[in-house]
Order: sequence, then C-alpha cells, then structure tokens
Amino acid sequence: MDDRLKQVQTTDLTDSRLNHEFVAWLKTSGMNYLLMLLLVACAFLAWDWWNRKQDEAIDTAWTELSSATSPAALRGVADTHASVDGVAELSLLTAGDILLQSARTGLRPGLAAGDEGAELTAEDKTSTLQEADGFFAEAVQLASARPGFAGKPMMIAGLFGRAAVAESAGRLDDARTHLQEVVKISTPEYPPLAEQATARLENLDGISAHASLPNQGDLPVVAVGEEEAFTVPAADDLLEMFETEDDEAAEAAEVEDGDDAADAAGAAAETTPEAESTEPTEPAETPAAP
Repeated sequence: MDDRLKQVQTTDLTDSRLNHEFVAWLKTSGMNYLLMLLLVACAFLAWDWWNRKQDEAIDTAWTELSSATSPAALRGVADTHASVDGVAELSLLTAGDILLQSARTGLRPGLAAGDEGAELTAEDKTSTLQEADGFFAEAVQLASARPGFAGKPMMIAGLFGRAAVAESAGRLDDARTHLQEVVKISTPEYPPLAEQATARLENLDGISAHASLPNQGDLPVVAVGEEEAFTVPAADDLLEMFETEDDEAAEAAEVEDGDDAADAAGAAAETTPEAESTEPTEPAETPAAP
C-alpha cells in the first residue's frame, strides 16, 4: 500500500515538473517560435498570391492579343503587357502584317472593297508602309534584347517583314540588307529560314527587271474622226474579240481540212483506173470445136 502511494506521488511530481517547464518555455521562447511559424505561413501565402497574379497577367495579355484586330489595339497590347514574354513582339509583328497587307490590297484595315473611304491613296499607301516598317523595326529591337536564342525567331520574322515592306516600296537595296541579316542570324540554328532568305535574295534582280503596267487613265487616246475617238477597249471587249478570232480560226481550219479531204478523195479516184489499166489481161479462152 505504501509503495503504491509513493509511486502515485512520484508520478504527480513528475507531471507537475513537466507542466512547469512547458509553461516556462512558453514564457521565454515560445512566442519567438510562434512568430517564426507565423512569418513562414505569411511568406507562403504571399508567394502563392504572387504566382496567381502573374498567371492572371499572362492570361490577360494573351487574351487581349488574340482579341485585338487593329494596329492601334495591338499597339496598346504591346505597351500594356511589355513585361510578358513574347506578347509585345507578337503584337508589333501582327500590326505590321496588317498594315503591309493593307498597302498591298489598297484597302484600309477592317474595310472591304466598296465601303466608303476604304480605298487608299498613293500618299496613304506610302505612310502605311512606313508605319508597318516602324512596327517591324521595333519588334526586331525588342527581340534582340532577349538573351540567348529566345529572341531569334522574332528577329527573323521582323526582318522578313521589313524586307517585304522595302520590296513593296521599291527599295530593293534595303530589302537585300534585311535578307542578308536574316541569313546571318538564322545560321546555323534555323537553316530552312536561311534558305528562304537566300532564295528571296536571288529573286530580287528579277523583281527589279519587271516593268510596271500603266493605269487605264495613262493610256493614250487616238483621235479617229472629228466627233468620235478611239479608246482602249475594256477587258470584256478584248476577251470577246479574242474568242471571235478563235472561232473564225477554227472554222477556217475545218474548211481547210474538208478541202484537203476532197482533194485526197479525187486523187484516189484518178489513180484507181490507171491501176486497173496497168494490170495484164489474160486472153479469153475460146471454146473447143465440137
């Protein structure tokens, strides 16, 4: 009985000592450890919030890029999301492509043929090409600032765009310079692009040799009489004239074929009696006398 009481008393003293030590630890060092744990939790939450914010910014940038359809909107995307990798360069390249296509078709971006104010004047085409070249040049500048090979595809695309603008404007020397830069940059990582640039360099001489076609208003008008004048026929009239000439040539060919066939038949008829007359005739057998 006494041993059991002593054991209970010892256990109570041990538990009491542990409780007093834990309380003392909480009073001296516990708050420091709790503060450190709280700081770690806050840092983790801040890191998670920052990652989610970056993902949202990237999603917003690409969404705005895919929905932008005009050069002005694409310029805004490039300025707003310049920190997002690749978005600014792609926005500028897309804007340059839209303006280059507009200068080639002679229609303002977003308008179709027949819309009021859709057609570009000569001055508008020149300014449009200059603006497109500016977009391509800025894209090349931004891509060149990226380290390693990350910016090379953007640089090559921008230089191809600048070469196309120079070709459209008739500045073949500038186009040759841009294409030579493409060959230099794309070697040796992108050999197909280097081959494409080399092929375009070889075609530049042929482009310079092409003659420009005159406009309808620049063609001369030849006077025929006092009241009527000869004007250049329209395309439909020319096609109709060519079709008439083709029909007449076909009829003449059929007539000639018929005449040749008749001549051949007459010649065959003339040669047949001669062939019969030249054959030896056997003497007729006389009947035997009875």
